[in-house]
Amino acid sequence: MDEIKKILEAVQNGEITAEEAETLILAIKEKEKIEQEKTKKSIFEEEQIEREENEPLSGEKVIIREDEEFEGDINLVSGEAIIRGTVKGDVSVVMGKLEFSGEITGDLNVVGSKVKWNGGTIYGSLNIVGCKESGKRPTVKKGITRVNNIFMRGLFGAFLKPILSGIEVKNGNFVQKKWNFGKNKVQKYEKLIVKKGEFLNITDDIKAEEIVVDGKLICSNIFAERFVISGEVSGGNISVEELVLTDEGILKCGNINAEEIIVDENASIKCGNISAEDIYLNGTISAGFVNCEHLSGKGQLNSGGLSCEENELRR
Repeated sequence: MDEIKKILEAVQNGEITAEEAETLILAIKEKEKIEQEKTKKSIFEEEQIEREENEPLSGEKVIIREDEEFEGDINLVSGEAIIRGTVKGDVSVVMGKLEFSGEITGDLNVVGSKVKWNGGTIYGSLNIVGCKESGKRPTVKKGITRVNNIFMRGLFGAFLKPILSGIEVKNGNFVQKKWNFGKNKVQKYEKLIVKKGEFLNITDDIKAEEIVVDGKLICSNIFAERFVISGEVSGGNISVEELVLTDEGILKCGNINAEEIIVDENASIKCGNISAEDIYLNGTISAGFVNCEHLSGKGQLNSGGLSCEENELRR
């Protein structure tokens, strides 16, 4: 992280451009990845088994009390973390809240969040982007990378992606000392169709190859390969390969994770955060933070923050 810190300082001093910085950071990340693969190859299988047994902790609110210790990573998007005890792993908080006075053995990554410090120790690195901070800052052993401008073109995209990579947002209630989340039951379908004029209310999660909604659907979380909406959908988090809103389709949900999102002219999405590869927007999207590789169309995007490699949205 010392190398990245130097690059950020060079950008702020006007020595290099944001685009040049992005190239340098990506090169450093690639170098680190190769080195890690070499040094950890012998214990790779052991780490994989350990990760399956101890998945990253995520949800709406996480509290690690003073006398408690958690082994593993904590990933939060639009949530709240209160860490007074010890976390043996990395912590990532995106577009949320963090109260910290404990210990983290790994790195702490915070993006677009409200942070209340009360001392504590971070044995890895502190990477903080576009946050509002208050209180007594912690002791950081391996360096600090701090970027105040959340909209720095190119550089922020390169910096944010490693933090967001692999974060899965789950619903559930945090259970003290069990480090466990209650999971909803799952209803599985090969193809789920809600016809025009029909109303379907499903309290469980839905997992399907294809979902087509011309009527009205209320549900919990959705996992699908293809999700087509020309009616109205209200739900929890959505994870799909392809999300298509046609005609006057309306989607109101939690966070969206998709490979491709298509929103036609009279369609709209109102949601939490969005992570996607391609977004073709001719309608309206209102979201918290939007992270994508390519954005195009002539629609309207209302968001709290945007990280996009290719923004071709016409206004």
